[in-house]
Amino acid sequence: MNRELFYQVEKAFNRLENLQQCDLPYQELTSKLIAELSSALQELQTATAELLEQNKELVSSRLALEEERHRYQELFEFAPDGYLVTDTDGIILDVNSAATNLFNVSKPFVIGKPLALFVHNEERFSFRTRLAQIKKGDGVQNGDWELLILSRKGTVFPASITVVPVISSRGKTEELRWLLRDITKRRLLEEELQKADKLESLGILAGGIAHDLNNFLTVILGNVSLLKMHTGENKKTSRYIQNMEKAISQTGNLTGQLLTFAKGGMPLTKAVSIQSFIEEVSTFALSGSKSLCEFSFTEDLPPVEIDSGQITQVISNLLINADQAMQTGGRINISTETVDATGKNDISQLTPGKYVALTIADEGPGISSQHLPKIFDPYYSTKEKGSGLGLTICYSIVKKHGGHISVQTVEGEGTSFTVYLPVSSATTNINVVEDTLLLGEGKVLLMDDEEGVRQTAGEMLTFLGYDVEFARDGDEAIRLYKAAFGSVRPFRVVITDLTIRGGMGGKRTVRELIKFDPDVKVVVSSGYSNDVLLSDYKNYGFCSVIAKPYKLQEIGEVLSMVIRGSKN
Repeated sequence: MNRELFYQVEKAFNRLENLQQCDLPYQELTSKLIAELSSALQELQTATAELLEQNKELVSSRLALEEERHRYQELFEFAPDGYLVTDTDGIILDVNSAATNLFNVSKPFVIGKPLALFVHNEERFSFRTRLAQIKKGDGVQNGDWELLILSRKGTVFPASITVVPVISSRGKTEELRWLLRDITKRRLLEEELQKADKLESLGILAGGIAHDLNNFLTVILGNVSLLKMHTGENKKTSRYIQNMEKAISQTGNLTGQLLTFAKGGMPLTKAVSIQSFIEEVSTFALSGSKSLCEFSFTEDLPPVEIDSGQITQVISNLLINADQAMQTGGRINISTETVDATGKNDISQLTPGKYVALTIADEGPGISSQHLPKIFDPYYSTKEKGSGLGLTICYSIVKKHGGHISVQTVEGEGTSFTVYLPVSSATTNINVVEDTLLLGEGKVLLMDDEEGVRQTAGEMLTFLGYDVEFARDGDEAIRLYKAAFGSVRPFRVVITDLTIRGGMGGKRTVRELIKFDPDVKVVVSSGYSNDVLLSDYKNYGFCSVIAKPYKLQEIGEVLSMVIRGSKN
């Protein structure tokens, strides 16, 4: 009973006893007793009402407390991370569902077990040492403790651990609260970021190597082109020179692969006859292989709009994969056909239009259903020494060409990859006779920081009929252009290297030249062709582009078109 109510009742009875002992007339005494009793009853009713109200509040508080306890119990139970309660010796007192799932055990099984039981053997000693430090009060860790956790099935995973000592409300004993988080995905992401950092560093190195190598190849290929013009009718010598040109072109493709590896280079496209292109790439890629190529080309294939170097890499990778899938050799079937993407058929990923479908099929063991969905993922490889980047780069290159690559496989029978490449809208004749030179006249300003490139390109331009002046950087090029502008013979074309070490490069040079002469005709040339500028040169003010290394015929064709006012 409420103390206040008890006290009031006791006071009422005392007053009644005092009245009974009074020497009063019976009638007066009775009247006072009745009045006092009525007053006591009223006080009792008031106190009772107060007590009932207090009881209601108490019940309400108890329900709210129970609801809050239930809510926190649900939060504890259904939290995505593992929560545990142990004593200071690491014996598990309570655990939530996430923790039992991590350990792959039931809750009754884990209660009463030492937490060390679920720590990998290699780290169990360090765990117990850390636990002893925490018990002493000098080893509390917050979120920077990582351990290998062992589940009941024997699987091991890395976990991040936070542990906090608390005083339990039950028994006032010290307990430990543990938070365990599976960080497998985080570790994988960290590894991927490390790989990406390494690739970026390698990419910078690859880009620098490709830039310098293309400059050297420009000198070599340019001199070979000039040599070819002076060999006369000697067919044997001409054949040797032609073989040299092909080898240099293939080396140029290798530098293109370095640049694609570096930053996934933007394609520098032109119209290419696909049939002869495939035959040439296939012969080179499978040189020395046990596999035999069989070709099946549709007649009258239209030209495709591609970056030859990058698509060479795609075809070469697919052919090498097909060859490696057949360890003892076999047949690789290469077929082509023209398809029309409508957005409704099986190639709905493509923008509506015409494409050439190139299919490379092998007779290998096929790709298992387990591996098939991941073959284009970065770093995914089933080969012992594979980097896992080959098909990823192929996929990226084809996508940047506005195409698509798909795979079909039957386990035990073989695999085929189909590459869809956009048909070129170019109306120019792509089957140009290699020995045809487009000669010209007038002054050409050539800007390049490599002396060997200036010398060789200068001789090529002179052979084509042009008068050439040279500049080492943008400042010198602008000065020479301005000086000749008001003369009888101004420059008809400016050829600028894109990257100049320690000086003004082509991008800034063309802006300054356009400010001075809005009608200036500038051709950009570079050995670092993954720069987005080269694939979008018009928006930077250039009239055309020529990638290093280039032959006599190529630079002659570009200059002829620029001077005539046509844009490549």
